[in-house]
Amino acid sequence: MNELRDVPPEPQVPEAQRGAGPLPLRYEDVVQDGRLRLEPVTHAIGAAIWKKTLSEHPLVLRLGAEGIVPILSRLQVEAGGGPISAREPVGARGTFEVLRTIDDQDRQRVRVDMWAELQGPRGRTHGAPPEGAGEPVVLGRAIAEHVLTRPFAPPEERSVEAIPGGLPDGMTMRDAAWRAPRTAIDLPRGATPIDDAFALDRLSIVFGLGHTDSNQHVNSLVYPRLIEEAALRRFHELGLPTTVLARYVDLAFRKPCFAGDRVRITLRAYRAGDEIGVLGAVVSASEALTAGATPTERAHVFARMQFVR
Repeated sequence: MNELRDVPPEPQVPEAQRGAGPLPLRYEDVVQDGRLRLEPVTHAIGAAIWKKTLSEHPLVLRLGAEGIVPILSRLQVEAGGGPISAREPVGARGTFEVLRTIDDQDRQRVRVDMWAELQGPRGRTHGAPPEGAGEPVVLGRAIAEHVLTRPFAPPEERSVEAIPGGLPDGMTMRDAAWRAPRTAIDLPRGATPIDDAFALDRLSIVFGLGHTDSNQHVNSLVYPRLIEEAALRRFHELGLPTTVLARYVDLAFRKPCFAGDRVRITLRAYRAGDEIGVLGAVVSASEALTAGATPTERAHVFARMQFVR
C-alpha cells in the first residue's frame, strides 16, 4: 500500500460543509495489480461535494444568481492502497471551504477548495481474495482549488474579489498564501534531477471535440493522461522503468485549451527516493521553444507527476 503523504488530510470545517456518497468504479479504473488510477480519485469530489453538499447549498445559489462560477485552478490527486475489485462500489467523503488570497498582481481573489477521500473494501477482481479481504482501505485523496470568476462577463468584470452579499450564515473565510501556477514545476524537497534540463516530447497533440466538456474547453482530466503517456516515453528514452504507476499529480491550470488547438509537452525527469517523476508543462505548438529551456509563464498547464512501481 502506498503511504498517503502528498495530499494533506481533511480540513476542519462545519458539518454543513461536509458530504459523502457512493462512487461506482469503471473496469478500467483499476490496474492489473488491483491499484486505483489517479483519475477515479478525482471523481470523489463530485460524489461527495458537488452532487451532495453543494447541489443546493446557499453559497452556490447566491453565486449562481450573480453569474459567478468556481473555475478549477489547481488539482492535487494521490492514489493510495489496495488491491480492490473493480466490481465493488467505493465510498467518497469530502469537505469544502472558502479562502481569500492575494495573487501575484496584488489582487484579492476568492477560492473555493474541495477536499475528498476515497475508501473501499480490500478485494480482487479475479482470483482468490487477498489477505484482509473486505477491510476498508484508503484509496486516494484529492484537493481541487477553484477561483471564483464571472466567465461570461466582460474581461474587466470577470475577477471576483468578494462574495456579493457576503457568506451565508455559519460560514467563514480563511486566508491562504498565493501559489503561482508555475510552482507546480518546482522540484519537490529531497528530489534530484535526472534530466539536466527540460526535454520536448517528440509528439504533438491536436485536440478535438472528444477532449472537451460542457465548459467549452479541453476537460481538465485530459491533461494528466497526456502527461503520464509523455512521461513513460521519456522514461523509456532514459532507460528508466516504464512498468510504473502514477501515484501523485499536481496540476496548475493557467489558460484553457480548445478543440482545434495543437500543443506540445515538455518534461524534466527526476528521482525522489525510490520513486521517479516528471515536471511538465503543456505549451502551444506555435510558441518558439529553445531546446532545454524552462517553460515560461505562458504555458497552458504546469504539472508534477510522481510514479511508483
